[in-house]
Amino acid sequence: MPTPQRRWLKYVDAETVARLCHMGLKPAGLVEGHLVGDHRSPFHGFAIEFAGHRQYVPGDDPKHLDWRAYSRTGRYLVKQYEQETNFNAHMVVDVSETMLFEHEHGRKIDYAAFIAVALAHVIVNQSDAVGALLFDNDIRQLIRVSTSTDVVANISEALIGTEPKNASAIGDVLCLLAERIGRRQVVFIISDFFADVEDTFRGVRRLLDDRHEIVLLHLVDPVEIDFELNGKIRLLELEGAGKLEVVGHEIRESYCELFREYLTDISARAARLGIDYVLCRTDESFGQHLAEYLSRRALKYG
Repeated sequence: MPTPQRRWLKYVDAETVARLCHMGLKPAGLVEGHLVGDHRSPFHGFAIEFAGHRQYVPGDDPKHLDWRAYSRTGRYLVKQYEQETNFNAHMVVDVSETMLFEHEHGRKIDYAAFIAVALAHVIVNQSDAVGALLFDNDIRQLIRVSTSTDVVANISEALIGTEPKNASAIGDVLCLLAERIGRRQVVFIISDFFADVEDTFRGVRRLLDDRHEIVLLHLVDPVEIDFELNGKIRLLELEGAGKLEVVGHEIRESYCELFREYLTDISARAARLGIDYVLCRTDESFGQHLAEYLSRRALKYG
């Protein structure tokens, strides 16, 4: 058992983290960070890659004048370049009661924690900044964005210490998050998304309004997809006191059809908004899901 000082390592799979760090993660588009880094910024300066010209104004450094352009146009034009910057990322982790669900492959909340901590490692390893937000029907904990390796331990410690006991209000929480962070950041939402789909995407669209890049990491237990349960079973409501007794094989077909429609709805909405959607089955390695996703990102965004 790890000592209290090292208990945050509970959610660290060192081999997986090392493999993912080697792959790295780059934002899809322009970002607004605080430090000089490896990613293109929407702001212009005088370094890195040529982007265009603007009219000279008194006070500009004459060394940035483009004399060739002057010889062609007779105008004093200043050369502009794309600045490079780091990016800020946020791990938005669902800690509502449904995340306590487990059948044969462990609790969803633990699976979510491994994903959040691994991604945080990847981001900090490349000198970018990461923070986290834990939520149910409200924001339960907010870990400030940082480039320090300490932030990874803080995220892990927060997840170890959380006790899910409320329903999810993901749409409202995403709207609150949009009010608290700046613009053009990378937001990973790690959840089972058991909430009203329209309300969830109301929050997603609010983040998109501020030009954030959003990645949905959808955690699903295989029994929720296949419903391989036979005989009489009792279904207990995780966010309430309801219960339902059914015969598994009698409802399997209709249940699976409804669940497939639900998954299709979420993935289709994400596609229409141009955001990444990753279905994470909890019977499969979280590292494999992330490796496949980062590989697709590398091909897509270069």
